[in-house]
Amino acid sequence: MSFLSPLTRKRLAAFRRNRRGWWSFLLLAAVFIFCLLADFVCPCDPRAVVSPSSLEEFRKSVSIKEYKINSARFNVSSSGEVYDFEGPDDVAKKVFSGAKNGGEVASLFPDYDVSSTPREGYTRFFLEPKAKNAVSVRTLPPQPVSFPFRPCKGHPFGIDAGGRDVYARVVHGMRIQLLFGFLLAGSGLLFGVVIGSLEGYFGGRTDLTLQRFTEIWSALPFLYVMIFLGSTVGRSFLILLISYAIFNWIAVSYYMRAEFLRLRSLQFVEAAKILGFSHFRIIFSHILPNALTPLITLFPFLLMGAIGSLAALDFLGFGLPPMTPSCGELLNQAQQFRDAWWLVAFPSAALFIVMLLAVLVGEGLRDAFDPKVCSRYE
Repeated sequence: MSFLSPLTRKRLAAFRRNRRGWWSFLLLAAVFIFCLLADFVCPCDPRAVVSPSSLEEFRKSVSIKEYKINSARFNVSSSGEVYDFEGPDDVAKKVFSGAKNGGEVASLFPDYDVSSTPREGYTRFFLEPKAKNAVSVRTLPPQPVSFPFRPCKGHPFGIDAGGRDVYARVVHGMRIQLLFGFLLAGSGLLFGVVIGSLEGYFGGRTDLTLQRFTEIWSALPFLYVMIFLGSTVGRSFLILLISYAIFNWIAVSYYMRAEFLRLRSLQFVEAAKILGFSHFRIIFSHILPNALTPLITLFPFLLMGAIGSLAALDFLGFGLPPMTPSCGELLNQAQQFRDAWWLVAFPSAALFIVMLLAVLVGEGLRDAFDPKVCSRYE
């Protein structure tokens, strides 16, 4: 690392001392490498449909408990007429054949606790058996194999509604989302650096013109543009990447403009101008290395936002084409099959882990590149 400047080496050493950020970076790198090797670590093709015959051994019989309810309630009028009866048939026969008043009801059912409540013109009786209600267990034969199917041997994450292995679709889906996130964050940083540096370095009419263009561009309805492109051009990884990239640079350009406005008036920039260096050399060799702090600290958060945005678009149906592995598409299936908990648990856990690691890396970089010393009030 001798080719790096002393300040950069000092910042990287501070980042390594931040254990939470450093270990999160290593874990995120390990997850990314694991997902890149998805073709080797996944035993199933994410688009292949699992044969139902291979799941016959995992079918289970269903046991149903049936409770025989013997309690009853009914009304007896002052003339001895029974009405509004609720209860089993054998109790009903005894009640309708011999119930005339409270005493006769108690004598008819010695195995019941009889209680009554007098009302105007009638008496309401309650019969509760002294013994516990009988329970019978009935076993149903195994149901035919249907999708989605629960986790089993060979399919630890279960099978989705289309009969495809959830583990393979999660790993391949995370590979696509991580690649999409890195490419989108990188393109956003590139466009943002170019436009922000031109605004901040030259100022004046250049700054005013590019600022008005940025404000007009940021006012465009992004979601409508995505829907329009998806319905006219089609849905693909490249189209989504380009559509996101043309909007994702706006926030970065604001940060870079502010950094260049601050740095262009410093003495080392004035010295470079006096020596006759070109604007290109001053921007990218002198000012930009000193303005990298917001870029490096923003990158993990841009990565997290890109992964979450792609998952949200897949969930809504405006993302990648059908049959493409995606965590958002699995979460969309989970809305239709509420009992299939594995369609929610595993994709959500994968997204949560990756996005959490990205946030922790971003916090570690921000602390390492921040020149201010952390303080705490006691």
